[in-house]
Amino acid sequence: MSTHDDEQLENIKLFWQDYGTPILVGASIALAVFAGWRYWQQSEQQTASIAANAYQASQDAYQKLAANPEDKTANTDLQREAQKLMQDYTKTPYAANAALLLAKRAIDLKDFKEAEKQLRFVLTQKTDDGLKSIATLRLASVLAEAGDTKAALAALNGDTNPAFIPSREELRGDLLKQTGDVAGAQKAYQAAAKVLVERQEPRPVLEMKMADVGLEAPEIKRASPIKEAS
Repeated sequence: MSTHDDEQLENIKLFWQDYGTPILVGASIALAVFAGWRYWQQSEQQTASIAANAYQASQDAYQKLAANPEDKTANTDLQREAQKLMQDYTKTPYAANAALLLAKRAIDLKDFKEAEKQLRFVLTQKTDDGLKSIATLRLASVLAEAGDTKAALAALNGDTNPAFIPSREELRGDLLKQTGDVAGAQKAYQAAAKVLVERQEPRPVLEMKMADVGLEAPEIKRASPIKEAS
Protein backbone atom coordinates (compact mmCIF):
# COMPACT_ATOMS: atom_id res chain seq x y z
CA MET A 1 0.00 0.00 0.00
CA SER A 2 1.41 3.45 -0.90
CA THR A 3 2.11 6.23 1.54
CA HIS A 4 -0.77 8.19 -0.02
CA ASP A 5 -3.17 5.31 0.60
CA ASP A 6 -1.94 5.00 4.17
CA GLU A 7 -2.61 8.68 4.74
CA GLN A 8 -6.16 8.40 3.33
CA LEU A 9 -6.89 5.39 5.53
CA GLU A 10 -5.59 7.22 8.57
CA ASN A 11 -7.72 10.27 7.74
CA ILE A 12 -10.81 8.07 7.44
CA LYS A 13 -10.06 6.49 10.83
CA LEU A 14 -9.65 9.90 12.44
CA PHE A 15 -12.86 11.20 10.81
CA TRP A 16 -14.81 8.18 12.02
CA GLN A 17 -13.43 8.55 15.53
CA ASP A 18 -14.53 12.18 15.61
CA TYR A 19 -17.84 11.97 13.75
CA GLY A 20 -18.83 8.32 13.55
CA THR A 21 -20.98 8.30 16.67
CA PRO A 22 -22.92 11.49 15.83
CA ILE A 23 -23.57 10.17 12.32
CA LEU A 24 -24.91 6.87 13.67
CA VAL A 25 -27.02 8.64 16.28
CA GLY A 26 -28.40 11.02 13.65
CA ALA A 27 -29.24 8.14 11.34
CA SER A 28 -30.90 6.26 14.19
CA ILE A 29 -33.01 9.30 15.08
CA ALA A 30 -34.03 9.77 11.45
CA LEU A 31 -35.05 6.14 11.20
CA ALA A 32 -36.96 6.35 14.47
CA VAL A 33 -38.80 9.49 13.33
CA PHE A 34 -39.68 7.88 10.00
CA ALA A 35 -40.85 4.68 11.69
CA GLY A 36 -42.89 6.73 14.16
CA TRP A 37 -44.49 8.74 11.38
CA ARG A 38 -45.40 5.57 9.46
CA TYR A 39 -46.88 4.05 12.62
CA TRP A 40 -48.87 7.21 13.33
CA GLN A 41 -50.12 7.36 9.75
CA GLN A 42 -51.21 3.72 9.81
CA SER A 43 -52.74 4.17 13.26
CA GLU A 44 -54.71 7.22 12.11
CA GLN A 45 -55.97 5.37 9.06
CA GLN A 46 -57.01 2.43 11.19
CA THR A 47 -58.77 4.71 13.68
CA ALA A 48 -60.63 6.51 10.89
CA SER A 49 -61.68 3.19 9.36
CA ILE A 50 -63.00 1.82 12.66
CA ALA A 51 -64.84 5.07 13.40
CA ALA A 52 -66.37 5.16 9.92
CA ASN A 53 -67.63 1.59 10.27
CA ALA A 54 -69.11 2.35 13.70
CA TYR A 55 -70.88 5.42 12.34
CA GLN A 56 -72.27 3.47 9.41
CA ALA A 57 -73.58 0.88 11.86
CA SER A 58 -75.23 3.59 13.96
CA GLN A 59 -76.81 5.10 10.84
CA ASP A 60 -78.15 1.72 9.77
CA ALA A 61 -79.62 1.22 13.24
CA TYR A 62 -81.31 4.62 13.14
CA GLN A 63 -82.82 3.87 9.73
CA LYS A 64 -84.29 0.67 11.14
CA LEU A 65 -85.75 2.65 14.03
CA ALA A 66 -87.24 5.16 11.62
CA ALA A 67 -89.07 2.27 9.99
CA ASN A 68 -89.93 0.58 13.28
CA PRO A 69 -89.55 2.75 16.41
CA GLU A 70 -90.13 -0.29 18.62
CA ASP A 71 -87.14 -2.23 17.24
CA LYS A 72 -85.25 -2.90 20.48
CA THR A 73 -82.29 -4.54 18.77
CA ALA A 74 -81.81 -1.53 16.50
CA ASN A 75 -82.06 0.82 19.47
CA THR A 76 -79.41 -1.18 21.33
CA ASP A 77 -77.15 -1.12 18.27
CA LEU A 78 -77.60 2.63 17.86
CA GLN A 79 -76.79 3.35 21.50
CA ARG A 80 -73.77 1.02 21.53
CA GLU A 81 -72.15 2.24 18.31
CA ALA A 82 -72.85 5.93 18.94
CA GLN A 83 -71.58 5.81 22.53
CA LYS A 84 -68.44 4.01 21.36
CA LEU A 85 -67.73 6.82 18.93
CA MET A 86 -68.37 9.51 21.50
CA GLN A 87 -66.18 7.86 24.14
CA ASP A 88 -63.35 6.25 22.17
CA TYR A 89 -63.19 8.28 18.97
CA THR A 90 -63.97 11.78 20.21
CA LYS A 91 -61.32 13.36 18.00
CA THR A 92 -62.95 12.07 14.83
CA PRO A 93 -65.82 13.95 13.11
CA TYR A 94 -67.96 10.84 13.54
CA ALA A 95 -68.37 11.48 17.28
CA ALA A 96 -70.37 14.68 16.79
CA ASN A 97 -72.45 13.08 14.03
CA ALA A 98 -73.20 10.13 16.30
CA ALA A 99 -74.39 12.52 19.00
CA LEU A 100 -76.73 14.14 16.45
CA LEU A 101 -78.20 10.72 15.72
CA LEU A 102 -78.77 10.10 19.42
CA ALA A 103 -80.37 13.53 19.71
CA LYS A 104 -82.73 12.75 16.81
CA ARG A 105 -83.69 9.48 18.47
CA ALA A 106 -84.35 11.30 21.75
CA ILE A 107 -86.47 13.91 19.96
CA ASP A 108 -88.47 11.12 18.32
CA LEU A 109 -89.17 9.81 21.82
CA LYS A 110 -89.85 13.36 23.11
CA ASP A 111 -87.02 12.90 25.59
CA PHE A 112 -85.95 16.53 25.39
CA LYS A 113 -83.53 16.34 28.31
CA GLU A 114 -81.56 13.58 26.59
CA ALA A 115 -81.70 15.42 23.28
CA GLU A 116 -80.33 18.56 24.93
CA LYS A 117 -77.49 16.54 26.45
CA GLN A 118 -76.44 15.11 23.08
CA LEU A 119 -76.70 18.44 21.27
CA ARG A 120 -74.60 20.21 23.88
CA PHE A 121 -71.99 17.48 23.43
CA VAL A 122 -71.77 18.43 19.74
CA LEU A 123 -71.24 22.08 20.67
CA THR A 124 -68.25 21.15 22.86
CA GLN A 125 -66.46 19.32 20.05
CA LYS A 126 -63.84 20.63 17.66
CA THR A 127 -65.94 19.99 14.60
CA ASP A 128 -67.29 21.66 11.48
CA ASP A 129 -68.96 25.04 12.08
CA GLY A 130 -71.93 24.00 9.97
CA LEU A 131 -72.48 20.96 12.14
CA LYS A 132 -72.40 23.15 15.23
CA SER A 133 -74.94 25.51 13.68
CA ILE A 134 -77.26 22.59 12.96
CA ALA A 135 -76.84 21.44 16.56
CA THR A 136 -77.63 24.97 17.78
CA LEU A 137 -80.83 25.19 15.76
CA ARG A 138 -81.97 21.79 17.01
CA LEU A 139 -81.03 22.69 20.56
CA ALA A 140 -83.09 25.87 20.40
CA SER A 141 -86.06 23.90 19.07
CA VAL A 142 -85.67 21.28 21.79
CA LEU A 143 -85.49 23.91 24.54
CA ALA A 144 -88.57 25.61 23.13
CA GLU A 145 -90.42 22.28 23.03
CA ALA A 146 -89.45 21.78 26.66
CA GLY A 147 -91.01 25.16 27.47
CA ASP A 148 -87.83 27.20 27.97
CA THR A 149 -88.11 29.86 25.25
CA LYS A 150 -85.63 32.13 27.01
CA ALA A 151 -82.93 29.45 26.92
CA ALA A 152 -83.82 28.71 23.29
CA LEU A 153 -83.25 32.33 22.31
CA ALA A 154 -80.00 32.37 24.26
CA ALA A 155 -78.83 29.31 22.34
CA LEU A 156 -79.49 31.06 19.04
CA ASN A 157 -77.47 34.05 20.22
CA GLY A 158 -74.47 31.76 20.59
CA ASP A 159 -74.30 31.03 16.87
CA THR A 160 -72.95 33.57 14.37
CA ASN A 161 -72.42 31.41 11.30
CA PRO A 162 -73.47 33.61 8.34
CA ALA A 163 -74.47 30.58 6.26
CA PHE A 164 -77.33 29.87 8.69
CA ILE A 165 -78.71 33.39 9.09
CA PRO A 166 -82.06 32.68 7.36
CA SER A 167 -82.82 29.53 9.36
CA ARG A 168 -81.56 31.05 12.59
CA GLU A 169 -83.56 34.27 12.20
CA GLU A 170 -86.68 32.45 11.07
CA LEU A 171 -86.57 30.29 14.19
CA ARG A 172 -85.88 33.36 16.32
CA GLY A 173 -88.97 34.97 14.80
CA ASP A 174 -91.04 31.88 15.62
CA LEU A 175 -89.88 31.94 19.24
CA LEU A 176 -90.47 35.67 19.67
CA LYS A 177 -93.93 35.35 18.18
CA GLN A 178 -94.72 32.63 20.74
CA THR A 179 -93.78 35.01 23.53
CA GLY A 180 -96.07 37.71 22.10
CA ASP A 181 -93.20 39.88 20.84
CA VAL A 182 -94.63 40.58 17.38
CA ALA A 183 -92.24 43.47 16.70
CA GLY A 184 -89.28 41.24 17.52
CA ALA A 185 -90.67 38.50 15.30
CA GLN A 186 -91.09 40.95 12.42
CA LYS A 187 -87.49 42.09 12.75
CA ALA A 188 -86.19 38.53 12.78
CA TYR A 189 -88.27 37.46 9.78
CA GLN A 190 -87.10 40.53 7.86
CA ALA A 191 -83.47 39.67 8.64
CA ALA A 192 -84.02 36.17 7.30
CA ALA A 193 -85.80 37.45 4.17
CA LYS A 194 -83.06 39.97 3.42
CA VAL A 195 -80.43 37.25 3.11
CA LEU A 196 -82.76 35.01 1.10
CA VAL A 197 -83.34 37.86 -1.37
CA GLU A 198 -79.58 38.25 -1.78
CA ARG A 199 -79.22 34.52 -2.35
CA GLN A 200 -82.31 34.35 -4.58
CA GLU A 201 -83.71 31.53 -2.45
CA PRO A 202 -87.51 31.54 -2.13
CA ARG A 203 -88.91 30.19 1.14
CA PRO A 204 -92.73 30.01 0.95
CA VAL A 205 -93.16 29.01 4.60
CA LEU A 206 -91.31 32.12 5.74
CA GLU A 207 -93.49 34.24 3.46
CA MET A 208 -96.57 32.85 5.20
CA LYS A 209 -95.09 33.59 8.60
CA MET A 210 -94.30 37.16 7.57
CA ALA A 211 -97.87 37.69 6.36
CA ASP A 212 -99.11 36.33 9.67
CA VAL A 213 -97.33 39.14 11.56
CA GLY A 214 -98.44 41.85 9.14
CA LEU A 215 -95.42 41.94 6.84
CA GLU A 216 -95.33 41.88 3.06
CA ALA A 217 -92.80 39.31 1.97
CA PRO A 218 -90.39 40.40 -0.75
CA GLU A 219 -90.73 38.66 -4.09
CA ILE A 220 -87.87 36.25 -4.58
CA LYS A 221 -87.27 34.59 -7.91
CA ARG A 222 -85.04 31.59 -7.90
CA ALA A 223 -81.89 32.15 -9.92
CA SER A 224 -81.88 30.35 -13.25
CA PRO A 225 -79.21 27.63 -13.48
CA ILE A 226 -78.71 28.59 -17.14
CA LYS A 227 -76.92 31.86 -17.75
CA GLU A 228 -77.95 33.94 -20.71
CA ALA A 229 -75.35 34.33 -23.43
CA SER A 230 -73.89 37.80 -23.55
